[in-house]
Amino acid sequence: MPAKRAWRKLVKKQQRQRRRQRQARVREKNEVLEEEARRSKPEYEAWSKQQAALEEFQRLASERLREEEEEAWLRREALAQHQFQIDKAKRDQEEAKLESLRLQQAKELEQELEKQRKKREESKRLAEQAAAEFEAMLQRMQEYMEDTEDRTPPAELRRVVETNPAERLCEFYTRTNCCRYGNSCTFNHQRPMLAKILLIRHFFTHPLLQVGETHKEYANADEYLEQTQQDLRADYDDFFNDVIGELEKFGKILNFRAVRNTLPHLRGHVFVEYAQERFALRAFINLQGRYYASRRIQVEFSNLKAWRGAVCGT
Repeated sequence: MPAKRAWRKLVKKQQRQRRRQRQARVREKNEVLEEEARRSKPEYEAWSKQQAALEEFQRLASERLREEEEEAWLRREALAQHQFQIDKAKRDQEEAKLESLRLQQAKELEQELEKQRKKREESKRLAEQAAAEFEAMLQRMQEYMEDTEDRTPPAELRRVVETNPAERLCEFYTRTNCCRYGNSCTFNHQRPMLAKILLIRHFFTHPLLQVGETHKEYANADEYLEQTQQDLRADYDDFFNDVIGELEKFGKILNFRAVRNTLPHLRGHVFVEYAQERFALRAFINLQGRYYASRRIQVEFSNLKAWRGAVCGT
């Protein structure tokens, strides 16, 4: 019994399926007939032509829009390429400027290094030349000192060293052989290479000569209390007796004069005049590098014309 029921169910299903297929074929046939009838009507033909024209218009419009978009893209691309070329030209120009500047700086650096090298070589050459001249000068000085005959000094020792040959003579230095501006003076200082007179700078020191540099807080210190002119004279006599014996070892002395001046660039200068230039040269050489009162002795030749000018006022 169950098998018969299943069979009947299958049969009914197949019948429904065949019925639906027949209905679909009939519906498709009717649709074809209706389509043919509709196509045969003039209204459909006009509509079809209108629809075809509309589709063609849409196709042309779509192609025209695509062409316009492509043309706009090409214009944008051309503008972008043009801007890129402009930017590239600017970058190339800037890079060329930077490269030119770098090459110029490298060239200037090379020139500066070459200039410094030449300057060092010139300084070295001048130093070697000066050292050679100095050695030759010392040799000439030694030969002149050891010469037993009373000959005149050689021409090399008669030279005069000038600081600014193109300028006029410094009047103060000419009178005193000293100048407050030293080597930075704009006028010309003439120093002899050999003379009978020696100048020993700041050789004699005393508290009464340091009036301008004493701070008021220390003006009442023990070394400044009850200092009189007699003390200054007594200290100077002690100083004179202490150094004259050593200076006379080099030759006969005609004059020994100290500058009693409180100006810093004149204070305590001592002028020693020897009877002969050979004696002064011997003293000049032997006093180099020596010390007195814990201070290095500064000695040089002097071409004073008159003693009164060398010891001008305070």
